[in-house]
Amino acid sequence: MEIAPGVYDVAPPKRGYLKAGFSKAVIVDDGDGLIVIDTLYDADAGDILDEIKRIGKTPADIKHIVLTHAHRGHLGGLATLKRLSGAPTYAHPWEADIISGDRGRQEPSFFVLTPIQTYPIIFFGRLTAAFTKHEPLAVDHMIGDGDKIGPLQVVHTPGHTPGHLVLYWPERRVLITGDAFVTWPMHCYGWPNSMLNHKQSWESLIKMAELDAEVLSPGHGDSIRQNGAAVLRNMVARGKR
Repeated sequence: MEIAPGVYDVAPPKRGYLKAGFSKAVIVDDGDGLIVIDTLYDADAGDILDEIKRIGKTPADIKHIVLTHAHRGHLGGLATLKRLSGAPTYAHPWEADIISGDRGRQEPSFFVLTPIQTYPIIFFGRLTAAFTKHEPLAVDHMIGDGDKIGPLQVVHTPGHTPGHLVLYWPERRVLITGDAFVTWPMHCYGWPNSMLNHKQSWESLIKMAELDAEVLSPGHGDSIRQNGAAVLRNMVARGKR
């Protein structure tokens, strides 16, 4: 679904509650090719490929694949998209060796329940982690705060994970937030029970609220297509930690 000119949410109808909790990918078409941000849970990348076909493109049009962070529900289709497109992959250095399979992900506290709707996802994810790993893949390019990929500005937003990134397209006023801000099961700056550093998450929320975003595309839940910056600033103003 096109949420802004050249920006498409990929929210699979069969994504499944236990497939990372309504996780999403984003496709950006800047006129010079496609940028895929995150790759959903399923290893075949089928939903992303279906959306690429729907908008009249092919896997050969993918020029960049960007990972906001190295959680399973965002890495599933990475290896398939890489094989089909040959496109370079990008991630923050802290996330890269998790993506390559050289290090396991760091788990947050198991005793934080909020939001309760997500707890079964986290519980079963840990229970089945040994059997549901993504296909490891080396990251081609390490990126961080201030870098650019096509028209997208890279913004480092640690907290959910130390190397979490968001992508901002200033000309289109679109902010792709990954899990630094989500709308499912509620509007919040990430799920408290899957954050590694709550103080950093709060600081990252403030950083995102300073951007002039109209559209927010979160890593979980529906996009916000109007007054996105106001939503973030109101959250900051309320002190909703």
